[in-house]
Amino acid sequence: MIQLAGWISALMALYLFPVILDVSSLRLVIEILYFGLFAASFNLLFGYGGMLSFGHAAAFGVGGYAVGLTWKFLGAVPVPLTLIGCAFAGASLGIVVGVFCVRARGTAFSMLTLAFSQFLYAVAVKWRTVTRGDDGLSVRPPDLSLPGGIVLHMNEPRHFYWLELTVVMLCLAAIWHIKRTPLGNSAVTVRENDERAAFLGYNVFATRLIVFCIASSLAAVAGGLFASFQELVSPEALDFNTSAEVVLIALLGGTGTLTGPLLGAGAYILLQNWLSSNTEHWTFVIGLLFVLLVLFMRTGLVGIVGQAGLIQHLIGLWRSPRRTP
Repeated sequence: MIQLAGWISALMALYLFPVILDVSSLRLVIEILYFGLFAASFNLLFGYGGMLSFGHAAAFGVGGYAVGLTWKFLGAVPVPLTLIGCAFAGASLGIVVGVFCVRARGTAFSMLTLAFSQFLYAVAVKWRTVTRGDDGLSVRPPDLSLPGGIVLHMNEPRHFYWLELTVVMLCLAAIWHIKRTPLGNSAVTVRENDERAAFLGYNVFATRLIVFCIASSLAAVAGGLFASFQELVSPEALDFNTSAEVVLIALLGGTGTLTGPLLGAGAYILLQNWLSSNTEHWTFVIGLLFVLLVLFMRTGLVGIVGQAGLIQHLIGLWRSPRRTP
């Protein structure tokens, strides 16, 4: 009960951010949220499913183009319905790509996902009549009318933040629920040893394909939020750099955990913002950080926080007065 009260209090505090923060800080938090959801979708794929994708940006970019094309050709479709359409677009992409990729293992799987991502990147660059190529596709999200006469203006950061936070929390709740279902247990079993899982009767191909589709669906929602906030989506959203970015964010926060991707997104966005404002060689520092992560900090920030909590607990036990029998 105490833990539930703590989570509710934290969620209420998050909804009060627009009242506390200035516009520039709020825009950083908005960026952290959609990149956190993007990293959470990758964490579901890699941390729980054991599938290292170098082309996860494909679903992210497809989600961004889905919202842009929806509002361009279908008019002012409400934002929640458009994001649901993004989820279906990502799932459809996951089915098509996953049928070819999830049969592979290890390096072959990673290279196949990268190949499909680069293929979609080339399509976005060349198909200028639809995507506008390198110029990018303008995205104009319509205002959202709520019951009671409340209107959320999507071009206002405060209003967009409240909508985005609700969507991200619902997606994270879905991931948490998936972890506790038989599908989540099957994914972990397949990740640990797919041959033994098949021997025990698990359908390895179906499990990996379903996890791949769900991860692609959530990544597409993150891409839809990204494009809606930036009001632009370009082929860069499908590029390898975006895929590498989400791998770094997930590893920085810690894979195999629910809060790790959000911690990683927060640390990465804040660090990138600070470095880019102080040095033009910030990409070198980020690359060095990635190397150090792989070598010395494999549990990510979640592991460091957990270790710090354990150390504080041990110090508290040591300092507490001993009771005499």
